[in-house]
Amino acid sequence: IYLQIDGQLCPTRELRQGPEDQGYREAKAVVAFSQAEVAEVSKERHELLAKVLKARVTDSEAFRPLVAQVYQQARGPQAAEVIVLADGARWIWNLVEELIPHAVQILDFSHAEQYLWEAAKLIYGADSAFVRPWVKEREALLFADQVEQVITHLHRFVDLVPGLVPIIHYFQHNQARMRYGTYRQRGYFIGSGAIGSAGKQLTAGRIKGPGMRWKVADLNALLA
Repeated sequence: IYLQIDGQLCPTRELRQGPEDQGYREAKAVVAFSQAEVAEVSKERHELLAKVLKARVTDSEAFRPLVAQVYQQARGPQAAEVIVLADGARWIWNLVEELIPHAVQILDFSHAEQYLWEAAKLIYGADSAFVRPWVKEREALLFADQVEQVITHLHRFVDLVPGLVPIIHYFQHNQARMRYGTYRQRGYFIGSGAIGSAGKQLTAGRIKGPGMRWKVADLNALLA
């Protein structure tokens, strides 16, 4: 089975915690499904025929029981393999280590790709013709399980471009979750489109309408 975990910002009536706080709070969501329940609509698009999905505006500790509940409902303990797909948020991977330490952990490839684009623009400039070829070359390394080479290459520029430091840290922290060549050989999904789609269904259409602001209790009732 697959578990995907993500968050969507939702407009609330919560007390502002500072001048930059616009009242948005993160609705954490987890979805579970089996590969047998994925229908290929096209090469670029898949649909889930069945899934278990839960979401709530809460902190990571209070979200833990929801993840455990989804894992149980999806018959995770009986699954031959459990694969978790998510972005680089540490609270997600800490939670996975606690609840499902045997799971295969995969960093959503689109997030790795976004960091490559950001790095290329910092190195060459946003409008440079070198940006796209550089990104594609680094993507090829990731698909060949060569994330260490990507990190080494970024280090070559860091003295001239200090802004690369957090990007390097991101790749270093997640390098064990970035063996995309191995994942594809095993037939694993490497993108978390299911949770992204679920998040949009949960929030974009119903919760983020013009002028909408929610009490967290009401918002959680709606998400449930």
